[in-house]
Amino acid sequence: DPMLCLESAIAGHGVMLGWQLLAADALADGRLVAPFGVRAQSGLGYWLVTSAAKTESRKVRDFKIWIREETAATMAQFGSHTSAN
Repeated sequence: DPMLCLESAIAGHGVMLGWQLLAADALADGRLVAPFGVRAQSGLGYWLVTSAAKTESRKVRDFKIWIREETAATMAQFGSHTSAN
């Protein structure tokens, strides 16, 4: 459980290897530190999938725009060069 690992590390019970995004708030406010500058890409990701057979509603189109913008902003915050498309 990644959240249990995060909470344990914050409580001082050890170290964790985890996703930067998951630990971002704790890193930003000093509850956790990243003692090494090493980062590894997992190669994992998320997919936004919609039906090719149906016409997209305005809500779906707006959501797709919003989620892409949010993803791009988050990736930029972490200095990632990974595309959000």
